[in-house]
Amino acid sequence: MAEVIYCIEHASLPVVPHRQPGQQALSARHADLLAGLERKLPAQAFSWSHKAVKFASFCGVIQLGDLTLEVLPKVHGRESDPGACRLMLVRMLKKAGLFKVHSGHNAAINLQRHTLLDIFILQFCAALSDELLQGKPRQYVEQEDNLRVIKGRLLIPKQVKYNTAHGERLYCRFDELSEDILINQIFRFTLRLLAGVARASSIKKQLHSLLLAFDEVSDQPINADALDRLELNRTNSRFRPLLDQCALFIKGLNPDAISGSGSASSMLFDMNQLFEAWVAAMLRPQVARLGYTLREQGPRRYFAERTDLAKPIFQMKPDIAILNDKAEPVAIIDTKWKLLEPREAKLGVSQADIYQMHAYGARYQTSHLALLYPGQANLARNHHLNIATQANHQLHCAAVDMDDFSAATESLVELLTRLRVLAA
Repeated sequence: MAEVIYCIEHASLPVVPHRQPGQQALSARHADLLAGLERKLPAQAFSWSHKAVKFASFCGVIQLGDLTLEVLPKVHGRESDPGACRLMLVRMLKKAGLFKVHSGHNAAINLQRHTLLDIFILQFCAALSDELLQGKPRQYVEQEDNLRVIKGRLLIPKQVKYNTAHGERLYCRFDELSEDILINQIFRFTLRLLAGVARASSIKKQLHSLLLAFDEVSDQPINADALDRLELNRTNSRFRPLLDQCALFIKGLNPDAISGSGSASSMLFDMNQLFEAWVAAMLRPQVARLGYTLREQGPRRYFAERTDLAKPIFQMKPDIAILNDKAEPVAIIDTKWKLLEPREAKLGVSQADIYQMHAYGARYQTSHLALLYPGQANLARNHHLNIATQANHQLHCAAVDMDDFSAATESLVELLTRLRVLAA
């Protein structure tokens, strides 16, 4: 069974010639596996230094042969509690819609005992079991066969070719309701893939039990092309969230893991993108109740124009915009997955971010702007900055509690009040 170690984002792990069991370090062999995986990982997911490797804001699981490395998000004050860090990541993924979770299933997961990958697999198993209770996907598939009774349409040319001496047979083309279709082949492939990487024997048992439901489905190699080829209809669209999870598993985990080859694989999430998606999911119902619309990564506008070419340049796309009924931005929020510096006058806010928010205010003609960060101790929820321009842009540097989602909702509602989206 693979040993599991963890590392908090932005922290470093030493690289040693030979690691001892339980040592928070990578051996030279594991470092070589990580180096071989580097081109498949997001750019700058980690960096090398002298006899150490430092991880950036990409959290999740990296499998290095017989060693499982968990890169966990930094929860201020909880860095020494991997269970708390796992819980936050799982809850963020769920809220952002990246993992479909059986209601109440989180409570049954021991976050200290299970690895992060096993937690993902457990949730996938529970969600897939729920959907299978409503029935497996099936569809009519065209087939040809020699039959003793006519079924569908008789194929005269093939009847003459194959059955001249067998008058009792009829060569037919017909439609048969089948389970052996692409969507089920994807589920079967994913279950076999996960059975090769799951750590806990109880989870392997669940996976093999689910595989029995796909006994009538053939084993087919599934890659990105097969995933793109899949088309859903109204009868099977309920499987879309599960298929999105299958895509995450298949693209992140090396298919060689099925045969236990011990090669390296990974499943990492960009915490900047995840934080943005999580904030948007938390804000959307609050904004909708006020009669506004929340837009992610837009509306897109250009900041300048090449007059000699009559071509717009420098496209702008705010992380989150709150639009009125005329689709006009009334407030713009940019999310930043980084910890602030409460004791600094600038709070650790980068100058580039201030310039960017000023540009948003000018181009989108709104003075209600916010930079949103994860909360931490000794940091007020809101800091008001007045950008010294004639437009008098009001910039709020706000922090949202990541350890308590009810408190997070409260702080986001407070932010909407300060942005004048919500009446005080």
